[in-house]
Amino acid sequence: MSVIKPEIDLGNHQLKNRVLLTLSVVILCSCFATGIHNITSNEISAKWVAASQFLLGGFFAFTSISLQRGKERPWFNWSIVYAYIGLIAFAVLSFGVEKSVSMWFFSVPVVSYFIFSRLHGFIISLLVLALFIYLRIDYNLYDASEVWQSTLINIVPPYGIIMALANAYENVRLQNEWELSEFALTDPLTSCYNRLALKSIYSSLQSAKQPTAILLVDIDHFKRVNDCYGHEAGDEVLKALSNLFTKELGEKSVFRIGGEEFLLVLTDEKENFKSLAEGIRSKVQNMDFYYGEEQIQLTFSGGCESITSDTALTDALKKADEALYSAKSQGRNKIVYI
Repeated sequence: MSVIKPEIDLGNHQLKNRVLLTLSVVILCSCFATGIHNITSNEISAKWVAASQFLLGGFFAFTSISLQRGKERPWFNWSIVYAYIGLIAFAVLSFGVEKSVSMWFFSVPVVSYFIFSRLHGFIISLLVLALFIYLRIDYNLYDASEVWQSTLINIVPPYGIIMALANAYENVRLQNEWELSEFALTDPLTSCYNRLALKSIYSSLQSAKQPTAILLVDIDHFKRVNDCYGHEAGDEVLKALSNLFTKELGEKSVFRIGGEEFLLVLTDEKENFKSLAEGIRSKVQNMDFYYGEEQIQLTFSGGCESITSDTALTDALKKADEALYSAKSQGRNKIVYI
């Protein structure tokens, strides 16, 4: 069982939170402003409406403070965006669809595509467009003097263009984000994940339900390979070993964290860690690796450390490194377990 795929934030998550915070504050201010207006009314029903608006304002005060402190919740996306759309619809119904307040509907595709998935954003945008048409349509489509005022001409094309642009932008943004993320997290030589990727998934190792250990691996006499056969041979050694590790454990459990150092994530029952690690060591020792016509004998030394919820990454690496050093001092081609 391999670990989850590493992820890093390239700034998009923070930008989403800022957009949500802005929308939350707008809704908050609108709720309190209309609430104050209604509470001054002499009508009893208006006071009940004001009470509900203050209650809703309190909720969005909570979401605003939480977002400001970086303590967002998964359901903030839904509650804030849908409330924002509801606020626009309420304003349009209150002031009239013929007023300029209805132009706020055009912001919905941009917001929904950015906050939600492309499919979710498309569905929301389409539903809002249908509502916009329903409120705005004047049924004078066959009157030449009124046709320019019709919904189909003044609303659907520009709204559709905004939807198309929002969809295209989101498609390009997601593609660029994926490529940049892969570039930042992947070692260019071996295509294994790197130290940054290890940092990004380490919290999942700490909270994993299945027992987990890290095996820090260092290729024995790697400098000798570079000196005798050249750095190109050393690169081929690294590629060959990374392929073997990936075949045994899966690509999401193999990390190149140094020149000739790899970190392997082992997920199994504790009593099986040793047999799993020794099996990998044995396969490396017995692999037939040729560079040109020269056969190169490969072995590695390793240090294995179990991971718990209280084990910090720096501490785990330090202990695994100490075990690795002990394995080298004992003659190499050996794994020391902590």
